[in-house]
Order: sequence, then C-alpha cells, then structure tokens
Amino acid sequence: MRDSKVKSYFCNSVDLSGTIQVGDSVGVYPFSIARAVQKENPVFIREYVTDDETVMQEPLPNFLKPTNTTVSRVDRQPIRVKSININGVTGSSVNHIGSFKHGKAISILRHRRILINNK
Repeated sequence: MRDSKVKSYFCNSVDLSGTIQVGDSVGVYPFSIARAVQKENPVFIREYVTDDETVMQEPLPNFLKPTNTTVSRVDRQPIRVKSININGVTGSSVNHIGSFKHGKAISILRHRRILINNK
C-alpha cells in the first residue's frame, strides 16, 4: 500500500448512496437501485406504480471474468496531490483516496417517461 497525501479536498455534493472514502480499504463495493419517473405534466396519480418490475428482480449479470493478476511495485513513493475539486458524488459512485484491493460497483436505474398522447 502507498501513502496518499492530498493538500486540499472539496466536494460540492454527496447524494444517493455516493461515498467518499479516505484511507486504505480491503474492498470497495458500492450498490444502488433507483426508480425515476419523468412526467410531461405535474399530475400525480398511481399510473406509474406497477408490481411487474421484473427488471428490478432479475439476477445481475457478471461481466467480469476471473483473472489471476500479480502486481509488484518497486517505487514506494507516496502519491502527492495538491487539490481535488469534485462537483458531485452520486448513484453508487465512490471517490476513494487511498489504496484498495478489490472493487465492484453496481447501479441499477429503472427510468419511466410518461408523456401526453398526441391529439
């Protein structure tokens, strides 16, 4: 593991399971499930609530193939950064300052648009 030295850090917004981590970690595994509804008119009735959300109940695919990777480092100098300026961390994202051994990020978004029928 290497030391990380940051002189200044600024993050404007952390929202919806976003995470800021400072320091070394064994694993980073962010996960979020969200539903979004976009409407053309601000009329709120139960028209978008359904129980047939099979997309949200399906098992997640695993796109990563297992690999055996060996890493060896010679230069053990610390990582030095003058400043970090971030607008926002959101939706299962991680801003991590430090080292980690394993990581897997999952974010599922079910987006539904409700528009007025053309007349």
